[in-house]
This record gives sequence, C-alpha cells and structure tokens, in this order.
Amino acid sequence: MDVTKHHEPYPAIDPTRPELCQRNRAVLVTGSSSGIGFYIARAFAKAGASTIVLTGRQEKSLTEAARTLAEQYPETTFISRILDITDSVAVSKAWDSFDSDGLVIDVLVLNAARIQLDHTSLLDRGHVAVFSDYAANVGTSLQFIDCFYHQKKRDSKTKLVLLNVSTFSIHNFEVNKATPSYGLSKNAAALLMQLIAQEVPASDMQVLSFHPGFIYTHSAKSLGYTDPTLPWDHDDLPAHYAVWAASDEAAFLHGRFTWTEWDVEELSSGEIRKRIDSDGQYLRLGVHGL
Repeated sequence: MDVTKHHEPYPAIDPTRPELCQRNRAVLVTGSSSGIGFYIARAFAKAGASTIVLTGRQEKSLTEAARTLAEQYPETTFISRILDITDSVAVSKAWDSFDSDGLVIDVLVLNAARIQLDHTSLLDRGHVAVFSDYAANVGTSLQFIDCFYHQKKRDSKTKLVLLNVSTFSIHNFEVNKATPSYGLSKNAAALLMQLIAQEVPASDMQVLSFHPGFIYTHSAKSLGYTDPTLPWDHDDLPAHYAVWAASDEAAFLHGRFTWTEWDVEELSSGEIRKRIDSDGQYLRLGVHGL
C-alpha cells in the first residue's frame, strides 16, 4: 500500500484528542495484564474511559497491572478479572457478573490469543492440537462477541465497538510456514469479524481488525526474537491506534483489516479512501483477482 508508515505514535491518533475521547465508556481488554493488551488499556485510560476491565490468567501480574494504571489514572475505575478465555463457563460467568453489577461494556478489545510456540507443520502438529488452537482463537472470540452484543442492559441507541487485535500472518503466508496453526486460526478469527460486520451496521457495532505492528513483548521473546531482530515499533503505536479505531473517525473501515502503522489521515482521504468507498473487497479477506 502506498501510504506513509509510522513506527511511533503521532498526533492524529493521540488519545488526548477531543475527537477520540472515551469518556462515559466502559472498555474490556482481554489479555491485558501485560504487553499490547496492557498498552491498549492504558491508552483508553488516557482517553478518559470511565471503566476499564482487565483480564488475564495470572493473578499477580493482573493485580499489578490494575494497581499501576489506577495510580496513573485515578479518574478511571479499573476492574481486574482472572479469566482464561478458553474456559467457556468462566467467560459466561464473567459476563453474567457484569450484568449483575449493572456494568455495560461499550468497547470490547479481543487481544488475548493462543500463540503457536513450536515451529511444526499442520500435519505434524496434528488435528487435536490444531483444532484446540482454532477453538482458542476463533471459538472464544465468538463467545465474547455473542455475550458483548447481547448484553441485557445495553442501550440499543448506544453504539458498541468491537476491535480485534490480529496479525499480518493472516495474509503473509511466508510467515505462516513457521507457525501455520496460529496463522490459520487468526485468519479465521479475522474472517469472523468481517462476516459479523456484514450483519450489523457500524452505527450499531463498529468492527475493525488490525495488525498491531512489531512490538517487543514477552510473547515476542518467547518466540525467540531478540531486541536487534526486527525494527520494533513503539509500544504506544497499537494502543493509540486502538483508541482511534474506537472513534467515529474510523467508521469507514467497518469490517476491514488494517495495519496500525498506516497513516490514518491518508486512509481517511485521497485515493485510498476513494478505493475503500468504491471497492467492497478492499482490505477484506477473500480470493482477489478473479
């Protein structure tokens, strides 16, 4: 794509911009005790979100994340919830508890995912493990979306926002050679978002998937990457982009897939915007060229 690429946050996606204000919104970010999820939660707090729900599997790191954010952003209420996204019973109970507490989530950020750490082919990994990855990255997303969209106390006049932290491996199949099960399941998860976006207008639930960039997180380290391995992006790039993606300014990207490094002002205008408006398949998964 012929567009300016950023590796650090820039003014158009600054969460303190009045146009990106998240005041009076409740935000849930899965997998937010550290890494990209934590950075996204922090950015929404910076944008003035009233309540932010953090989820994770490790109590110590989750509690520490909530404490750190609460100290930095005292006007935001932070709720930490120990949660394994693959535990469907626990996920249902979590959403039931939100309902009982009168908490309606306005923005859902699907960040938690199962990463394939071993470099094995689909056939060598086997159908049991591959299907387990698929259930973790697709099935759990569908359950969260189902619970999110059908919240009992939701005001039907208030727009919801669904953000999917995806990966460039959904379309870069050279990368998929190393971790094909991850690429397969994340590709299907992105398609899930795309199909759901066909069923609801952006005015009802705005949906967007994005590649977060190359962020040097614990997960990156576990995959064998080191600091000099890649030209790493700034931690706040995907975080600030997520806040922009949750704003009305990003409604024209409903149901599409983007990279956080792409300049949003150039996406919003000029030739790229013309193609987005005229080509329903642009920046969407499919077999193109037929």
